[in-house]
Amino acid sequence: MSTAAVWKACLLAAGGCCAAMAVYHFWMPYQWDWTSKLRATPPAIAWGAFMINFCFSVLLLWGAALTVLAAFRWAQQDGLTRCAVWGMGAFWVLNAGYQALFPMPLPEDFRAVGWFLLGFAVVVAFLYAVAIAVSLSATLKGRELIPKQGLTSGAPNNAQQPTGPASAATEA
Repeated sequence: MSTAAVWKACLLAAGGCCAAMAVYHFWMPYQWDWTSKLRATPPAIAWGAFMINFCFSVLLLWGAALTVLAAFRWAQQDGLTRCAVWGMGAFWVLNAGYQALFPMPLPEDFRAVGWFLLGFAVVVAFLYAVAIAVSLSATLKGRELIPKQGLTSGAPNNAQQPTGPASAATEA
């Protein structure tokens, strides 16, 4: 499997996982009936819980979209592409680290959910890490991520020489 194919597969999988988690977070407050559970809290805190979750969901969905777009940009890895991949990778590393250091307090019956969420974060972080490693490896080995235009094996370089007053002055 080529490095470009590994990059694409990892980022498509990571983007799909991010999108799935984002969609789940849009639905989660209704699944767990936050409205009734937050009745006893001050209204501003209840509103804030919904608002933070909604904004998180939007940002995670946006990150998923950027990741999927990055999957198709192996040859055009510009600053935005790399920033999106590194940023989302860092997010999932921090997510997994936080869950490992501060496990979600869950009843014994739901302990498996905590392990699943930690495993999910580790797998997604790993997908981003592999994509980053492949990109760094290609760059460090001196492979061109962007193929040079106009050059074919064995063909001479037919680039035009500069003309005009400036080139005539340098030749004299």
